[in-house]
Amino acid sequence: MVFVGSILDLILLAAAGRWLLPQVHRFLEGHGQVEANYAGYKVPRGVGSVLWLLLWLQELILQSALRINEWVGIISPSLLNLPETNHRLFTLAATIIFLLGWTDDLIGSKEVKGLRGHYRYWKESKVFSMGAVKAVGIATAAGWLVLSVQSEQTPSWWLGGQLILLMLMTNALNLLDVRPGRSFKFFFTGVLTVALLDLLFTGGGWLFPIWPVCIGGFLIYRTDVRGRGMLGDAGANLLGFTLGYAVIMTLPWEMQCFMIAVLVFLHQQAEVSSITAMIERNRFLNWLDRLGRT
Repeated sequence: MVFVGSILDLILLAAAGRWLLPQVHRFLEGHGQVEANYAGYKVPRGVGSVLWLLLWLQELILQSALRINEWVGIISPSLLNLPETNHRLFTLAATIIFLLGWTDDLIGSKEVKGLRGHYRYWKESKVFSMGAVKAVGIATAAGWLVLSVQSEQTPSWWLGGQLILLMLMTNALNLLDVRPGRSFKFFFTGVLTVALLDLLFTGGGWLFPIWPVCIGGFLIYRTDVRGRGMLGDAGANLLGFTLGYAVIMTLPWEMQCFMIAVLVFLHQQAEVSSITAMIERNRFLNWLDRLGRT
């Protein structure tokens, strides 16, 4: 029997993702889930659904492996316990994030943006915007995950710091998702950094829960960067939540503090000006941002 998380597991997820992507693409088009992108072309919105579907496929694979192992007894239960626990907790929290983003895609207003925009909308209409509801939901899901995965010895003040980081990262990838490929480039840069540090300091292994999102991201990237499909809030928020989870589980608190500062800066830039304008003023960032885009 091949241990879950092996090459076979990766091949199964990659094959499933490659089959799912065109199916999801056609499903979205068939149900009218299309939206004009930044260039004015109408493309399917919500291809990030593939990321969520692969998360649950991984859960199915893991549970099947556990049941088979009960019969043959080749793998020590202690080797499977950590991946099983971490994956299930993350998958449940990520599902809440995905559903909140999907609901925002369906009924949320694209005209209401930023903290001041959502506050102004509530003040004028006395109705909470979907963005405000999503923010509360993200805080709840992030808080539950942080409390579930951290030990009792983790200081309370740092649990608060991780909650803030997870919330900011979840929203940051959504803020970046206004140009093809931008969110994915940020995501993969972050995941690669985390993976290298994880391998260096802990020997690797715990990143198992986020593998489905990474594999799905590689498959969707070409569609996204060429402007043939949109992640949607559901996909972008899920990417951000995944990267935030990787950061809080791997990086030391000093680096997490630095990441919080970066995220606060991005949110402030989006509030007072534009992240796109900031990128276009920097030659390297502008080149990287346009790389692969048609």
